[in-house]
Amino acid sequence: MNFSEFKFLLGADPRSREPEFQRARHSSAEFEAAASEADRFEGLLDRAALIPAPDDLFGEIFTISQQPVGSAGRRRWLPMALAASLLLTAGAAGWIWNMNRGWATVEEYVVDHYRHDGNLVPTEVGIDQVQALFAGLDMQATPALASIVNVIKYCPTPDGKGIHMILNTESGPVTVIYMPGTRVVDREMMAFDNVEAMLVELQAGSAVIIGPDQQSVSALYSFVQESITPAPGNS
Repeated sequence: MNFSEFKFLLGADPRSREPEFQRARHSSAEFEAAASEADRFEGLLDRAALIPAPDDLFGEIFTISQQPVGSAGRRRWLPMALAASLLLTAGAAGWIWNMNRGWATVEEYVVDHYRHDGNLVPTEVGIDQVQALFAGLDMQATPALASIVNVIKYCPTPDGKGIHMILNTESGPVTVIYMPGTRVVDREMMAFDNVEAMLVELQAGSAVIIGPDQQSVSALYSFVQESITPAPGNS
C-alpha cells in the first residue's frame, strides 16, 4: 500500500482493523506520523463529544462578545468562546448525526443524510480505492461503476456502516448511498430540497440514488442495481 492509498483509507475509515492497513501504519516514519495525527484528531473529537455544554453557554459567549476589544476579560475567555463556537457550528452537528440511529423511516434517513453529507468536494479516487472500501463490507463494485466515482467514504446507515459515493455522470454529479442491511421498496421515489431520489433493491442490501431530477436518477437505476454485488464467496 503506497502513501496515497494509505492517506485515502485513513480519511475514509481511520479506525479500520484491516491487516494491510494496520501493517501500513507502522511501515515508515511518514506513515506513522500521518496515523498519529489522525488518531490525535479522532481522540479530540471523542473527548469533545463527551463534554456537556453549560446551560448558559450562549449567554456566556454573548457576554464575552460585548466586552471591549483588548480587555482582560475578553482575552481570558476568548479561547473558550472560539472553542465553543467551533463545537456548536461545525463539530457537534457531525457527532450528533453520526450517533443517530433513530431514523423512523428510510425516507427520513435519506433526507437527513443528504442534507448532512450531500455536498462533499470531489477528489481523485482510484478504482482500487473504491474496491477496497466495498471489500470492507464483503461487497464489490463493477469496474464501470468504480471508474466514475469522484467521492467515496464509509457512512452510517439505519442498519450499520454503509458507503457514500458521488458519481461523475453525463448529467452531472449524482449521489449513491449503499445501505448493507436496509430493506426498501424498490423504485420508490421521493423529492426534497430540489433533488429527486430513488430507492434500489440490491442482491445484498439496498441503495438510494439522489440526483437533480427524476430522469437522471431513473437512468441510473439498472446500472446501480447491477454494479453493486456481493464479493465472490459472499453471495
